[in-house]
Amino acid sequence: MKSPIQLFIALAVLLAAATVTAQVYKWIDKDGKVQYTDTPPPIDVKGAPKKIDTRPAAGVGSAAAPPAAPAAAGKDAAKGKDAPSNKPKTLADLNKESEKRRAGAVEAEKKAADQARVDKGNQERCKEATRYYRDLETGRPFATTDDAGERKLLDDASRAAEMSRAKAAMTESCK
Repeated sequence: MKSPIQLFIALAVLLAAATVTAQVYKWIDKDGKVQYTDTPPPIDVKGAPKKIDTRPAAGVGSAAAPPAAPAAAGKDAAKGKDAPSNKPKTLADLNKESEKRRAGAVEAEKKAADQARVDKGNQERCKEATRYYRDLETGRPFATTDDAGERKLLDDASRAAEMSRAKAAMTESCK
């Protein structure tokens, strides 16, 4: 068993530590270094000095924690919007939010699939247009089929027109 003197000393130390609070200032000096002091900083410092709360937390010793600042209600001053409500959400609200997220995910997936189809089509058109342009570029006799279904050889003017058409298709689809 401990002697009463030891218990008294331990209790005195705990009470003294809980009641001692000092004002501490945090500031930045002219060299840009952060300083902590128990006296206010000189007037020519950068930035506004900040007081630091050194009181012990609630439940430590006999000191109580500082009162909490009241929450802003109504309009948020900085944004002009309503502050978020602290009311618990109902099951219906949670279901609506979940449905919105699912719908957004489905829509994003659909857009990605559509874009993939467009990209694949562009790649195919690019390959075909490039192959066609290279075939025309060789100068070999080249036959096409007209609207009546008859084959005819391309003359120089028709070949130039087909090459410009193929070049335009390559420019559009080979991006």
